[in-house]
Amino acid sequence: MTTPDLTFDWLQTPFDHWEQLPQATKDEVLAAGAEDWSKVFAGVLTFNKSWRPLRPVLIEQAKYDELARVMDRLLQLILETAMRRATTAGQLRKLLGTPDGLIEYLDDEEVLDEHLIQSGRPDVLVCDGVPKFVEFNIGSEVGCVWDTEKVSTRFLEMFTSRGLERSVPVQAPPSPIDGRYRAMMKYLDLKPGDRLTMVMRTDGEYPGNDDIPALVRMLDPFVERGQALGIDMDCVPIQWLSMDSEGRLNHDGRPVESVFRLYVCTDMPQNPGQAALKAAVKAGTSKIFTSSAGWLLANKLLLTWLWSDLDQLAAEDQELVRRHVPWSRMLTADLVDDALARQAELVLKPADEYGGSGVLVGHETDPDEWRAGLAEGVRRGDFLLQDYVRPDRLTMDFTNLETGEQLRTDVPYSVGPYTFGRQSFGCFLRVGSHEHGEVLNLKRAVHVTGPLLVSPR
Repeated sequence: MTTPDLTFDWLQTPFDHWEQLPQATKDEVLAAGAEDWSKVFAGVLTFNKSWRPLRPVLIEQAKYDELARVMDRLLQLILETAMRRATTAGQLRKLLGTPDGLIEYLDDEEVLDEHLIQSGRPDVLVCDGVPKFVEFNIGSEVGCVWDTEKVSTRFLEMFTSRGLERSVPVQAPPSPIDGRYRAMMKYLDLKPGDRLTMVMRTDGEYPGNDDIPALVRMLDPFVERGQALGIDMDCVPIQWLSMDSEGRLNHDGRPVESVFRLYVCTDMPQNPGQAALKAAVKAGTSKIFTSSAGWLLANKLLLTWLWSDLDQLAAEDQELVRRHVPWSRMLTADLVDDALARQAELVLKPADEYGGSGVLVGHETDPDEWRAGLAEGVRRGDFLLQDYVRPDRLTMDFTNLETGEQLRTDVPYSVGPYTFGRQSFGCFLRVGSHEHGEVLNLKRAVHVTGPLLVSPR
């Protein structure tokens, strides 16, 4: 990955290329979307039961490529800020205040290095045209890879089937499914014909978890993609794993030596399958993608460390952080008065939660709730304050699932290119719901979608 271009002009054109299209082209795309939206979003994970977007977000290829370079450099800087303080996962865990045993499969003696940043996805808000990295998800569990690729691919099919690409030269982003498979093959040292087992949890609230065999079948196309790359691939809910008579992890009588972990590695259900996997990883008879030590690097306190270390960075890295990472500080008692005075300018976040859990956006929060949140954060000692980043709005057209009504409205959005093996693939786009606020997560009815990339003519 080449270094970021600090002279890159993010403001030369709108982030969503849609704004530059002639109205006649927009009308053609929206007419196509009105016919194809149900096919585009078929089977895509969402809690939104009312609306679907009618068009893709369009990102210029040059902006996607530069966003990838910024992402990779910031990922490296996050690793380095951890390595300035710790050499092993156990040392880092203690510095972060993460209780022993909270993160499954964690080896306290594991040495911190670049193998921990082979899989991830940032949460990026675009503010006044400039990408702002508000947090980093690091590890194999980054979600919606299959869904976002499906949406991008189906939107591309919509364009090509109607000749719309003659008006807007578009392509789908590089495949995040294939990109992750190739990163796994290198990380786990898999040869053609080697077996890889994708292990998943089925205890969450996502749609489909109530019918486990159907959920496994739904992932057949994902499994088939791995098989097409030469991997002996299968998909197994964690509770289906067991330990054989020789103490090896297996499923259905076959050994499970290489594991693709497709779930968050905290608050795990404790069952015989989970116990068998833990024992196999501890014994070294099964290797897992990715190491759960990456979860430590995803702790948002590392963003506060990055800001604290600013004067230790090279000049170009200092500028990169100032431009693309909002100011972040660990919440302490001496910051409370300033946080009360600047409520509308700040966001309060728990350091080690995910999915938007516990986040308070100052300007959206009642003052009493904000005060109580600060008090709780000081008491717990693991919250941070971050400068509020107002996400730019998309003017998006939606259709109502029941009535067919079409709605055009301005909504917030976030961008999340995937990084696998230190390369950029795909993009997780969350388009906000006009019925909710600015915290963009699945449970607040965001629309999961993927972009198309606009090539230069």
